[in-house]
Amino acid sequence: MVNPTSLKRHLNKGYQRLLARLDNACEKQPEHAGAANGAHISTTDPNASVVRRGGGKSRLKYQVHRVVDERCEIITATEVTNGSVHEAHRMDSLLDAHAHNTGVSAEFSDADSKHGIIENYLGCHDRGVKSHFVSLELGQRGSGRQSEILPKESFTYDEAADCFVCPAGERLTRRRFNSQRQQWECTASKRMCSRCGLQLQCTRSKAERSLKRHLRQPALDKMLSQAESSQGRADRKTRQHLMGRSLARGTRYGIKQAHWRRLWRIEIQEYLTATIQNMVLLTRYLKEPLRALSAALSPAADRGSSQKLNRWRIPAPRTIATLTRHMAALKCVSLSRKFTALRFA
Repeated sequence: MVNPTSLKRHLNKGYQRLLARLDNACEKQPEHAGAANGAHISTTDPNASVVRRGGGKSRLKYQVHRVVDERCEIITATEVTNGSVHEAHRMDSLLDAHAHNTGVSAEFSDADSKHGIIENYLGCHDRGVKSHFVSLELGQRGSGRQSEILPKESFTYDEAADCFVCPAGERLTRRRFNSQRQQWECTASKRMCSRCGLQLQCTRSKAERSLKRHLRQPALDKMLSQAESSQGRADRKTRQHLMGRSLARGTRYGIKQAHWRRLWRIEIQEYLTATIQNMVLLTRYLKEPLRALSAALSPAADRGSSQKLNRWRIPAPRTIATLTRHMAALKCVSLSRKFTALRFA
């Protein structure tokens, strides 16, 4: 690790070789988020980000994002990003990848509360996908400065006057518009809030209470109601063990360790891991033994012999393992052809 803001970086040979590679037209400067990534960069793997999970130490990490089918637990889409990318910002691309790979749009989307942002709700609404993930704002309610504060549901919205009405009967009208977030900020007058007996229960601010209303608030309310439905709560419980099993199966194939360096190599590792997991799951739904596959992978078939095999031949115990290695080899060949034009670092 090298601090790019320190003068000692010029004495590091690894950092000098990194700058030479970044000067090439085929390689771009990696983008990372966070203060730690602004002060440190890896000379051997610049695509990885410095991330700290929980109370552990900061480490170079990548992050895997997956879409898993509810019925058969098949991985339908996967992405790999550096560790500093927030997983909530990958939902749109994963839904598009799922529709492209399967030819069918998702019926509903379920995720943890980190994905419960306005952009994801509206994205699901535009795609016709039901949102069964809880709101991030709802999960953070009652903590920090919002502790023992009246929630937004305590205020009523007057559509005719286009304003909120507080429990004391005062109106919160439009004040400012945030063009980036596409929402209005509605506030009451400071004089009315200072005289109100519910001020201590209403806001921690020294000024007035404010509420946000999005330009597409009706569509947002519809998606939030789907998230709080009985089916949405049931799907969130299903997701807990569904994604847990998928990641646990991937642990057998080293999903928690980056066996290579650079982002595109980690993508190949994830594609191979997801392919093997899917093949193991798909073998459960075969109606007949793998006689045809066993014949195709036999030495006689490899030599091009026309010898007929016994019709009732029982496949070898390691037929599935052989098939898995065979399919993984084909995947490696196809991926290697795809990246032959790249200049390896």
